[in-house]
Formats: sequence, C-alpha cells, structure tokens
Amino acid sequence: MNVAVMGLQWGDEGKGKAIDYLARDFDVVVRYQGGHNAGHTIYHKGKMLALHLLPSGVCTPGTRSVITHGVVINPLALLAEMDDMSAQGIPIEDFFISADAPVILPEHQRLDDVFEEARYEKIGTTRRGIGPAYEDVAGRRAIFLGDLLDKDQLTAKLVPLNRFFNQLLSIYGGEPVSIDSYLDEYLQAGERLRSFICDTVPLLHQYNESGESILFEGAQGVLLDLRFGTYPFVTSSVPTVGGLFAGTGLSHKNLDKVVGVTKAYTTRVGGGPFPTELSGPLSEELRSLGNEYGATTGRPRRVGWLDLVALKYAVDINGVDELFLTKIDVLGQFETIPVLTDYRLPDGKVNRHFCADARRLSRVEGIYQELPGWNCQLEKMRKAEELPAQVLEYIRFIEDYVKVKVGCLSVGPTREQTIIMP
Repeated sequence: MNVAVMGLQWGDEGKGKAIDYLARDFDVVVRYQGGHNAGHTIYHKGKMLALHLLPSGVCTPGTRSVITHGVVINPLALLAEMDDMSAQGIPIEDFFISADAPVILPEHQRLDDVFEEARYEKIGTTRRGIGPAYEDVAGRRAIFLGDLLDKDQLTAKLVPLNRFFNQLLSIYGGEPVSIDSYLDEYLQAGERLRSFICDTVPLLHQYNESGESILFEGAQGVLLDLRFGTYPFVTSSVPTVGGLFAGTGLSHKNLDKVVGVTKAYTTRVGGGPFPTELSGPLSEELRSLGNEYGATTGRPRRVGWLDLVALKYAVDINGVDELFLTKIDVLGQFETIPVLTDYRLPDGKVNRHFCADARRLSRVEGIYQELPGWNCQLEKMRKAEELPAQVLEYIRFIEDYVKVKVGCLSVGPTREQTIIMP
C-alpha cells in the first residue's frame, strides 16, 4: 500500500512524528516537495532530531529514503544534515536524490532577503532561498543537482544566471554575489553526493511495480499551499495532494490512502490571517505547554484553538482518508476547550466556508462550541480504552464535523506515545 502523509494546517502539525511512527510498515519513504525551510522533529533513542531535508524515515532500519525532483535543495545544508545524522550514529544508507532537484544558490538566499524587505507586508519567509529557487523553475532557468557533477556545464549555466541575479539585486540595493565565492564548494558538494544522485522517476515506478510499499512525506501544510493557501502568506511549493504527483512522476493510481496530520489545536508561523489566534497570558500558556517554537527557525509559533472550518476544507480538497491527531496531551490542563465551528462574516452572515483570500479571512469572526476538558495527563496512556470520556468526546466531535476518522492519536513526542484508535 502507498500512503501520503500531509499537514492539514499551516505546517508544524507533527508530520515528522507521524512519518517516523508509520515508516516501520513501509519499504520506502519519499520526500516530494519543499526545501530546508521545513523542519520535521522526531525522537530517536531519547534524542530529539530536527530533519529539514532528509526524509523522516531515515531512523527506521531497512527503510529506503528518496528525495525527488519536487524538492529544492541547498547541497551544503543537505550534507550538513547527513553529517549530523552520521555523527549521532544514524548512517545514511539506501538513500537516493533526484538529479533533477533544483539547487538553491547563494544568490537565491540574497534575493529572498531583499524581496522580503521590499514587500508592503512581510509574509514571514525563512529567507533560505526557497521561493527564488522555485521561481527559477517556473522561469525555466533553474540549476539542477545533476549540474553539480559537471564543472563546465555548471559554469556555463551560472554565468548568465549570476549576471541576471546581480542586476536584480542592484535594483533592490542588495550586495552582488560572486560565482567564485561558492563554485568550488558546490562542486565539492556534488562530488560528495554523486553516489546518491539518480533519476528518481523510474526508480519510484520500479519500486511501485515490484510491490514495494511507499510512504510519501509532505512538507509545510495545506493552508500554506501556493494556490489553496492563504495567499500571499503561503509557501512556494504545493503541499496539497497534487504536489505529490507533480513532485514524483507517479500517477494518482499509485496512491492508495491519504493520512492528514492535524494538531488538537492550531498554530501558525509568520504572517497571515489566523481566525482562532489567542493573545495574552492564554497564548503564552498554550505555547509553553506545547513547546511551540519552530524546528527550523526557532521562532515562537502563534497559537489558537482548533479551527474545524479550515480543517474540513483541508480534508475535502485532499481526499483525506484518515486523521493522525497530535498534541492532544497539551490540552490536558484546560477546564473547557473552545473549538471553532463557524465563521461570522462582516455582514453578519454565518457560514462554514473557508476562504483562502488572506484579506477576507482576516475579517471573519469565529463562532465556538465549548467542549469539556479532561484535567489529566495522557502521556502514559497507550490504549484507547484508557482515555477519559472527555477526550473521546473531543475526538468524536472532530470526526463528526470533518467526516473522517481519527486513526492515530499522539499523546507525546515519541513513537511509543501513539494510540491506535478503534
């Protein structure tokens, strides 16, 4: 069986934990979009690991890992992550990277800085060059990972591209970038990665046709999708299910199941509308209880109650078959837990339609239903029958609203702190 795991909120839902837990039942784990702006946190042998490019199955013995052409790659960041894993006793084996994965250049990172500063409203980019690298793909001028294996080919591509980038930088007052400042380092990175680089499209078709089970790992979240997210406060890739097919070369017929990951509450990093956002002491309490700080940037996340209107939207446009509900343990100290069920529009009308337009969504008012809290810790529970009635009521309320079953419940960060729901 081939299964996709994707985030149903604004990222940071706990996809790393979900992938790490599920990977033991799969032969291959595939990362198919995004870049090192994504951070998936997993716990391995008592240590917290933050993965940014490596698939979250690397800690599962016997599982192969693949990064496809849908991912933009900073080769230096990738090698640093591989070295870090090796230093912690996690060998990077059975690992393949697409030769057609676009490369993030120093010019992209410089452009990311100046573009963000030039916006009339900051979107909260991580400034790691992700957006400009994807722009190069659309602009048909991208450098690909395979280019790093041929100095003459890489140089021939870089010279006009560097001239174009530096002209852009001069318009925005940015410092120019010299090719000589990074060329040798990138060529050396290519040599180190040479044994891992291949054409991943036929490789994945081979796996599929031979009956290998594949777990697809999405980055970011549905509400950050370039077209279905809260534009312009979105990422530059496609975290919806369509991004899987564009990013791997596999057909929709090769996907058997979609698992959507959502927190039991909601968080967001960076700018953009957030209907359930909390402020003041309550936000600080929830942020502290959930340790809501970015795995990639360390930035404090904005926090709020669960938005079921947004969750239903994410479920519907991706054909989600099952939910992996995370961080329900974080809510254990609250007497009551509000859940957003409807939006009240500026004209007073009430509906349940999520609007991806950032300006319109910022003007809605949430209508909530209060659910009873459970006032106990869940971290040591391992079976559904151990859960308090109030937790089961909370889960049923979500299931009834979005019309999808919760298959797995996370009650803590480790693999063992996961409950299979009946």
